[in-house]
Amino acid sequence: MRIRTLAVATAALAAVATSVGVASAATTKGFPATARIVVRPVTASGQVRAGFTVTGQPNQQVDCSFRDPSPAAVSPNIEFCSPSAEYAVACWKAALPHRVLCMRDPRTDHLVRIPRIGAFAPTPVAPAAQRAPLVMKLLDGDFCSIRSGGAGGSLLGHPNLFITYYCVHAGAVWAAMTPRHEGVNESRPSWTVQTARPGQHTLVTRHVVKAWFVGTA
Repeated sequence: MRIRTLAVATAALAAVATSVGVASAATTKGFPATARIVVRPVTASGQVRAGFTVTGQPNQQVDCSFRDPSPAAVSPNIEFCSPSAEYAVACWKAALPHRVLCMRDPRTDHLVRIPRIGAFAPTPVAPAAQRAPLVMKLLDGDFCSIRSGGAGGSLLGHPNLFITYYCVHAGAVWAAMTPRHEGVNESRPSWTVQTARPGQHTLVTRHVVKAWFVGTA
């Protein structure tokens, strides 16, 4: 399992209206069905769609030469690039040579352009069991972002659980090694996660009201 780090942005911002699709808002046992939002900021030719902004990071570098699909991708050729410190969790091959366009927070209209080392590997969509949101909004208003790397904490009494998402207030989402959907329980229309703060031992089940994914326009 890849180890993941906290996403940079934590403010709750709406995704660009022209680039998203949302699932129905049916309810299950009193909880609303999770709304699945797909943001499509980049075209198949590597061009940024109108309405999105780009910031260049010329002093950074990423390697996308291995076939490692972003778990949040609903389209092929969206990579999870390394190193983890760059938080390159969803990257497209840019039209500009030797560059990638990466979305770190799909709640915003912002991308970063990063120099690329080596080739950009043709990458399929991840197997269904490995797909997971880039960012989630929980029922209590908290936001959780997929982990990219780095050292994670431990959970007292649960030595076999690992952090898969970091949350603004709830600490983290915890799951067993190589979990389905990065520990997001999608077995019912209202998805759930298990959260706790590192160093604690009590897991709390929380419902996911929105889940952000990315795709190619």
